Amino acid sequence: MRNYRKLAAALALTSTAAMCASMSIPAHAQIEDPNHLIAPPPRNPAHHYDQAPLNDLQWMWKYTKPAPSGDPTALRYDARFKALLDATFKQPQAMWNADVTQPPALAQVIPLFLTANGEVTADGNRYLSVDGCVPDFCPAHGMLWADLGLKTPLLVFAGVTWSTQNHTTDSAAADYTLWLFASRDLSADSLPVALRNAISRWDARLALAHRIVPHISRALLIAPDGSAQPVDPADAGANTFPPQAGDDGSRAQEMN
Repeated sequence: MRNYRKLAAALALTSTAAMCASMSIPAHAQIEDPNHLIAPPPRNPAHHYDQAPLNDLQWMWKYTKPAPSGDPTALRYDARFKALLDATFKQPQAMWNADVTQPPALAQVIPLFLTANGEVTADGNRYLSVDGCVPDFCPAHGMLWADLGLKTPLLVFAGVTWSTQNHTTDSAAADYTLWLFASRDLSADSLPVALRNAISRWDARLALAHRIVPHISRALLIAPDGSAQPVDPADAGANTFPPQAGDDGSRAQEMN
């Protein structure tokens, strides 16, 4: 009986070893890397991991401080801001062409239109606006508006450029074009109310500061695929304040 038991035990060990060999796994397997567990161990919060996805824009809120003007310069120099513009605004642009044969990318033009005399402001803990103008030529100015209350944030860049026909920049009667570049398809007949209000408040701030308040004679909505739709300036929130050329009488210098 004792010999029988020894034989049975030997056969069991031999069978187990053979099974492990046939499955190409070690007989005494162990976990070499705890990250290969079904539920990985928690990460050390002191370590830095990959950045949040581009559609997580909560990091922008800090640039609304200190109130009331925020810190637009620091925002422009944040690497995440450049990455956001590159990923979001891929439309061709014709509003600013230093080189007509090879106009710069829209993502490069936007920071230029936000460089001088700008602000970063928040509205209702949901909407964020960044505005400014082109250095040494503030007849060209812009505002980046964001709705951060959506699962996928909506961004619209509003650029204003001077029409070179009929009036010079030192005339309150000069005509301007409003360019609206959207991160997704929008209807020209029903732009978001919050966007229209932001454009109207933009004019109000310029009027209060005795700066350029442009007369928008034409507005265009440019979709992500580059197609353009005409927009009634009033439907975009423009022309809610009388146009003005600024205290010094020169639209080209009034914001510098």
